[in-house]
Amino acid sequence: MHPMLNIAVRAARKAGNLIAKHYETPDSVETSQKGSNDFVTNVDKAAEAMIIETIRKSYPQHTIITEESGEHAGEDQDVQWVIDPLDGTTNFVKRLPHFSVSIAVRIKGRTEVAVVYDPMRNELFTATRGQGAQLNGYRLRGSSARDLDGTIIATGFPFKAKQHATSYMNILATCIPNARISAAPVPRPWIWPTLPLAALTATLKSR
Repeated sequence: MHPMLNIAVRAARKAGNLIAKHYETPDSVETSQKGSNDFVTNVDKAAEAMIIETIRKSYPQHTIITEESGEHAGEDQDVQWVIDPLDGTTNFVKRLPHFSVSIAVRIKGRTEVAVVYDPMRNELFTATRGQGAQLNGYRLRGSSARDLDGTIIATGFPFKAKQHATSYMNILATCIPNARISAAPVPRPWIWPTLPLAALTATLKSR
């Protein structure tokens, strides 16, 4: 395992365990609002601090960029850890058990390592450039389907609903004739954070 991936996994699991404990004790969660449908909690901040501490123990000179507290500049600007400690805060606040810890490592502008950890399902997605992507240690492979017939498609919409409402409605109007809205659940849907997805996609394409 790439040494930075090992630290990213350790940090993600620590933060994920903390988040899961708070999810089970909602009275311990303190919530404030940064904007429309844009929440931050004491759990975001505590998880972020835990991740930073874990990284700093092994890589004190690296730069860390976080969702809540911004950039923590290090002597080594070529290596950047990009962190969303609680990706899906709105779901967490609304008591929907679909959120993750997301960590990526960029070296000289290229994403090299990525981790997405779902603490509620105990699902750990990992990827290292050129070595493929894994879920709980098992290799992930792209579908062999050549078209959309017989496939299941899931999507989501950004939280800035008012600014993009017309576009959303146009998309839905196009999809509804070919869909059964809420008729059956999509098995294990997931919203992937951008940077980890970029790394996962790059590694899958390299195979």
